[in-house]
Amino acid sequence: MSRWFRSEHMEYISLIVNEDAAHDCLADLGKLSAIQFTDLNPDLTPFQRRYVSYVRRCDELERKLRFFGNECDNFGLKLDTAGDIDTFLESSSGSGRAITAGGGDKKGTQLLESLEVELDGYESQLRELNAYSEKLTREYNEKVELQEVLEKARRFFMTDAPRLAVSELSTGRPGSAEGLLAGAHDDEARDMDMRFSSITGVVSTEEKVRFERMIFRATRGNCYVRFAPIKQPITDPETGSLVEKCVFIIFFKSLSIETKLKKICDAFFAHRYSLPDMDDAPAVDRMLTENAQELVDSRTVLLKNQDTRFRLCQMLAQHTERWTWIVLREKAVYHTLNMFKADVSGMLRGEGWVISEHFEDVRMSVNRAHVDMDH
Repeated sequence: MSRWFRSEHMEYISLIVNEDAAHDCLADLGKLSAIQFTDLNPDLTPFQRRYVSYVRRCDELERKLRFFGNECDNFGLKLDTAGDIDTFLESSSGSGRAITAGGGDKKGTQLLESLEVELDGYESQLRELNAYSEKLTREYNEKVELQEVLEKARRFFMTDAPRLAVSELSTGRPGSAEGLLAGAHDDEARDMDMRFSSITGVVSTEEKVRFERMIFRATRGNCYVRFAPIKQPITDPETGSLVEKCVFIIFFKSLSIETKLKKICDAFFAHRYSLPDMDDAPAVDRMLTENAQELVDSRTVLLKNQDTRFRLCQMLAQHTERWTWIVLREKAVYHTLNMFKADVSGMLRGEGWVISEHFEDVRMSVNRAHVDMDH
């Protein structure tokens, strides 16, 4: 690369190049680093210039490459270096050529088009895998939460519920003779009267205190709430971060309270789950067994998806930096072409300052670009 000094002898030149050879000509001149063009279209906005569509295409490619880099970072993969800048320019700037990951030797608009097709395919594949992974993670989390809810609810009904029933009986009013003679009908009515409805689900541990306080205030304390922590953190399908959660079970006895509780659960993003009759032990065991098998199958598919994404990101990490350099070079070429003026159809005129000792090199680069165009 040439060095610029204030004492260098400069010349102001005018270039007339064929529009078809303009890209290759500027790509070759960029390697010299000996010329600075002036803007011949100062009155035009960036959106009115001749090659604005190409610049936008380069911006879109840069967005895709940033997306690839972020996905590689999520897996802890480092992008492979593309080497030294000077080596890259020497190997790929000649006549604007570059070798893509597909193995083809491309130049000019062909290079941009091939990169667009290639990167668009990788982006579509990666986004599809990410969407599928998010769906699988959500389904897997639902099965994990349902398993925890079933186990915690069964443990509660086997241990705490009998103690509560005994406590209720021991604090009840002494029955009269008339009550003792009422018979089985009154006992059945009393059992139905003492049966409570329940809502079970999972809420974030961070929201546990606020969630319990809101339930108490909304129902005026006419609820019985129990919590049990989930030991294994659950992965958030959108962010991928681990979230601590806990199982809750709420007992209540009013339809209006049930409506309030459901609204509170939705407000705190708590997941509610429907449970079978906990007195029916065979049904609970069967549901636990079926869900455990589905949990294993879901985890297998999820790991397969994660492995596929990891291997795709490994491949992208090998080429992303080189692709980025190619796109930046193409974008710089089209930015410079936007400074040229189209005085005659099919021809572009550019003006700028060049280092005197590199004048012949500039002339040779322009001639070489036009010779390559004829071939």
